[in-house]
Amino acid sequence: MPSTATDPSSSRHSAPAPWHEGWFAPLNLAAYITWLAVLLQCLDSAPWQSRPTATLLGFASLLAWLASYLLAHRWTRVRAASPRHLHLLVLSQVLWVLGATIAFRGGAPGVLMIVVASQVVAIWPLRQAIGILVLANFAQAAIWSLGLEWSRVALYLMPMIGFQTFAGLTIHYAVTAMRAREDLAHTHAELLATQRLLEDSARSGERLRLSRELHDVAGHKLTALRLNLRLLERDPGLAQREELRVCSQLAEELLGDIRGVVSELRKHEGIDLPAAVRTLAAQIPGVEFRVDIDPALRVSDVATAETLLRCTQEAITNALRHGRARRIEIQCRAGAGGVELRIGNDGAPLAALHEGNGLTGMRERLASLGGALQLRPREGGGAELLASVPAHG
Repeated sequence: MPSTATDPSSSRHSAPAPWHEGWFAPLNLAAYITWLAVLLQCLDSAPWQSRPTATLLGFASLLAWLASYLLAHRWTRVRAASPRHLHLLVLSQVLWVLGATIAFRGGAPGVLMIVVASQVVAIWPLRQAIGILVLANFAQAAIWSLGLEWSRVALYLMPMIGFQTFAGLTIHYAVTAMRAREDLAHTHAELLATQRLLEDSARSGERLRLSRELHDVAGHKLTALRLNLRLLERDPGLAQREELRVCSQLAEELLGDIRGVVSELRKHEGIDLPAAVRTLAAQIPGVEFRVDIDPALRVSDVATAETLLRCTQEAITNALRHGRARRIEIQCRAGAGGVELRIGNDGAPLAALHEGNGLTGMRERLASLGGALQLRPREGGGAELLASVPAHG
């Protein structure tokens, strides 16, 4: 039976910023309130009589800014979305702020640049984000300078830059902490899964050691005992004694029992791969797992089990980090040809993914065992990874 591990309350691995948790997340509410305050300020001071066309364009720019913000939020939750589109939506917000600033000749629209700054810092590397914000603020200062002296422009701009810096750094550290928590959860899950494999391997090694000890030490001494008892049975004075016959019979039975125990200990049931995979899936929050693995499946070789587990880890990481998947399905079957592992997700399509060092490393590890790796699109969207290892691996 497939098993499901779900933690809907956990943070999404694919979300690039904290405000994308929901439409009414605290940071989104702050953005809505800021936009509403700017709108009310512009309504109160709008020059309807002197510049009606510019005023209409200004309010259109404000509405367009809100639409861009909402689309950017929505875009992060569309699994097939490209990050390039998200970048364009955020950059368009800069243009709408500048357009509203031109229409209203300065004033309140510049406050929205604080909200833009938090998004820019979240989705771009820090140096690129700083460059974008410097250019945006320079453009805003240039617009203000059309009606104000530079001294007053600087007076207005400095508080804005301070608020933007505060908002940007807050988001930057929040995103960094969120990603650190995700990485820690991944590492913890990988360590627990690896621990399961090591414990299973250690138990197999201990069974083999005990079987050798019994065979080499106890078995050898019992064989020597039997030989000595047989020599005593040839003695005419001892041959008819009941005690000697009983001792000889007990030695024979004990040697047979030890051989049976040794044979049982040497039966290698294999590594419990299903337990390791379930341990891995259970420890990763924020995504729904469907694990469909035969509980009786065992992998005879430790290297093969470890390689399949590493393939599972890498596939999960790619699905969450690059594919923004919400559901991951893991299937593993053993047949005459070997072990086949399928990992599918509902994330970004295959065209949006690229084969990096992780997938290349998986392909090389499988090839060293005579196996193969395929990455292909999945019906209904998403991608599927297929790893196979021959039975002799």
